[in-house]
Parts: sequence; structure tokens; C-alpha cells
Amino acid sequence: MRVRLRPRATLAILALLLVLPACGRKGPPLPPRPRVPAVVGGLLAEPVGEGVLISWSRPVRNTDGSPITDLLEFRLSRNPGPAPSGAAPGFTLVATIRADNPDNAVVQNGRYAFQDTGAPQGLRPGQRYSYRVQPVNRQGQLGAAADTAVVFSAAPAVPEGLRAVAGDGEVVLSWTAASGVRGYNVYRGRRPGEHGPQPLNAEPIPGDTFRDAGVQNETTYYYVVRAVGSDRPPWRESGDSAEVAATPAKTTPPAPPRGLTAQPGPNGVVLTWAPGTETDLLGYRVYRRELPGTSPRRLTDVPIATTTFTDRTAPAGARVSYSVTAVDRSPRQNESPPSAEVEVTVP
Repeated sequence: MRVRLRPRATLAILALLLVLPACGRKGPPLPPRPRVPAVVGGLLAEPVGEGVLISWSRPVRNTDGSPITDLLEFRLSRNPGPAPSGAAPGFTLVATIRADNPDNAVVQNGRYAFQDTGAPQGLRPGQRYSYRVQPVNRQGQLGAAADTAVVFSAAPAVPEGLRAVAGDGEVVLSWTAASGVRGYNVYRGRRPGEHGPQPLNAEPIPGDTFRDAGVQNETTYYYVVRAVGSDRPPWRESGDSAEVAATPAKTTPPAPPRGLTAQPGPNGVVLTWAPGTETDLLGYRVYRRELPGTSPRRLTDVPIATTTFTDRTAPAGARVSYSVTAVDRSPRQNESPPSAEVEVTVP
């Protein structure tokens, strides 16, 4: 069955078909939102040495949550605080730090550190400084700013006269104490000019000496000392003192052997003794002297590992005395005092 449409109905349907594709269109398409780096993390500023150390963590995502793949640099600015007239000056660019392999900052585990000395005029003690760090991508787009502030205080004087005396499993440090300081912090490293980020001491040392017992013998250590001018962390420290080096070494010898006996026989005089208990024992040296009144003569130039020795060179019929010493494995081959002597007549 055919349905006949009137002309007016046909025109209405055609108009409706023309309108339907345009439904929901609200205007021209919007451009994509730019991807800018998120704010840096953990921004800190603290007086260190003759300046302020500013540190922060590298952002890993953009503000839209996408990973950052085009980070170029960081822009560090400083605001010196209210001007004498009461006006608040704006931030001034202090440095631009490359995101990768910067030549003016230190990077460790994704954290950047920049030292602001306030060049060329320097920083004024007692002045409050604000710092701002902004990440920048390769399109030149700036991320959100992170701000922090610190009151700059003058550093105490650098300690003088640092000395190090190496001992057995320890290094004793001493320096010239100065007035007007909270105490001193000691830093240690395994290479010249490289010292750990944390001092060896838990609290500033009030005196002028420090005993470092956390060392290994035959290892060289490098030390610096800094004066502390604040009452609580983060410590306001001076610059590094002159560096000193020390190499602790084992100087304590083993105990003398005990239980030495001498038994003459047809093939010589057989000596025996009890083994030592030291874990670093290398061996033993045997000595003989002819009685009366002669000095001991070493019979074993190289320490022997056993606790028995046969002397086949003793002169027949002589009255002789034997002793034994213990030797450790240290480079010095520390030697114990002699054991108790035993006397015997050589057959």
C-alpha cells in the first residue's frame, strides 16, 4: 500500500533532515590544552657556608598527569623582601639550571641543589629572602611556581688547626676551639674532597676533640670539621676546615703463646705449644739462646703455621733456652712478646 504525502508534509520532513546533523554542535572545535610541567617538589632553602642552598626535586609529570618527556630547565628567582620604602619588589632571575647535566648545580637521585651567594653584592645577614623555582619545557612553557623563604644568617668562622692521629681501629681528631659557636660537626670521606652529607656526630661537639671508632684498619679516611652557629637543625655551619687524612692500622700484637715444652730427641729438640685464639693469626716465630747470657736467635724467619717445631741445629751438649712469639696478618706483622722460656740440654 502506498502512502501519499502532501507537499507541505514533504517540505517539513526535508527541513527536519537538514537540521538533525547539526544537533549538539556548539561551535568550532577547541584547541588542545598545552602540556606544562607540574610544580617541583620539596623546595627548600637554608643558609650554608657564605650563601643559601636551594634544593628541589625534579617533577616527573605534567599538570595533566602525562609523563614529562621534554623538560628543558629550571628558572630560579629571588625576592629580597620588602624594600625600605615598604614596597615589595618582584622576583629577579638568579640562575637557569639545565634539567640534564647542569654545570651550575649538583644533582643526586633526582634532587637538584644550587648555591646562591648573592653575587656580586652578597647576601645580608638578618635579611629574609624568598626563592621561586619554575620548570620549563622545550616549548618554552613555564610550569607552576614553587616558593620558599629563609632568613639569611652569617656563617661562623671556619675551624682552624685540624689534626688527625690514627690508631688501632680509630682516628682521634682535634682542632682549635673558638668562642661564640654552638659546637662542631665532623665529616668523613673515602676520597679527598668528598665527604658524606651527614656529620659523624649526632649532636654538635661542644669541645675540640672527636674519636672516630667507626673505621677499618689499613683504610685511608679524609676529614673536615665545620663550626655550628645555630641551636637546632638545620645546623648553620661554617665552611669546611682544612682537610686532613689518616690511615688507622692494627698495632695491637697477639697474646704470647702458652704451654711451650721442649723435648730432646735423636733428631733434635722438639718444641710444642698451645695454638693462639686470635682470628688474624698468621703464625709463630721460634727463638733459641745458648746459656748463659746470649741473646735470642730467631730460628724461623718466616712465621710457621703449625704449633710444633724441631730444632736440628742446636749444638750437641749445649744448654739452651727456647721461646716462641705469635705474629698477626696485618701489614706490620705485629709480633707478640715472647712466651715463657723453657731450658733443655741438647743431647
